[in-house]
Amino acid sequence: MPRFASTLKARFEVAERTMAFVFDRPGGLDFTAGQYAQLVLPDPPYTDAGGNRRTFSIASGVHDTAALQFATRMTGSAMKRSLAEVALGTPVEILGPGGSFTLHEDASAPAVFIAGGIGITPFRSILLDAVRRRLPHRITLIYSNRNPEGAAFHEELARLAAACPSIAYIPTMTQADTSRRAWSGERRYVNADFLRDHVGDLTTPIFYLAGPPGLVEGLTKVVVEAGADPSHVRVEEFVGY
Repeated sequence: MPRFASTLKARFEVAERTMAFVFDRPGGLDFTAGQYAQLVLPDPPYTDAGGNRRTFSIASGVHDTAALQFATRMTGSAMKRSLAEVALGTPVEILGPGGSFTLHEDASAPAVFIAGGIGITPFRSILLDAVRRRLPHRITLIYSNRNPEGAAFHEELARLAAACPSIAYIPTMTQADTSRRAWSGERRYVNADFLRDHVGDLTTPIFYLAGPPGLVEGLTKVVVEAGADPSHVRVEEFVGY
């Protein structure tokens, strides 16, 4: 993978226990929406068996030439603790991009994105790109979280969908009764009935599933058993780090 020098320029919370980290985007680092990059922190204040390198899906839009954004659940790993505490301006290395979890070219086939938790990051990049370029694809984004507090980028995604008729945004909060916020939307887990209600014909779309491995495995089974063509299912597993 190509290697680029960069610096940490900002960090902020995007949901409960979820942080975004923004880096200067090096010249020559070109990527396709949905791809990932590897981040190397040369001299981290904390270390563990995972080392000082992690892979993150790129959450920012392709058109943002000044910044490269990643977002992650703050699980307490040494790398995440280090990113949360090092000074802004800290030098890093970025390797990439990599991956093929990108929007298909044939706009006649609808796209159905299903994200669990922080699996939303590649979809944010794809949607920003689709809106920016006015792509003709019909896109349905299903975003499952326990409650609204944990739904990263929820308000932004709702605004994007409201402004673009070809995008349908369907968030579901499976434990909404634990939320401090009122929630009047979907509360169901994503199952065959859920998909039929919100997608309809399941035989034609290309399905994209992203999130923790267990969730992705379960969703793959649900989608295929509900009638999707297995060759139309693409996955991106976010292994714990």
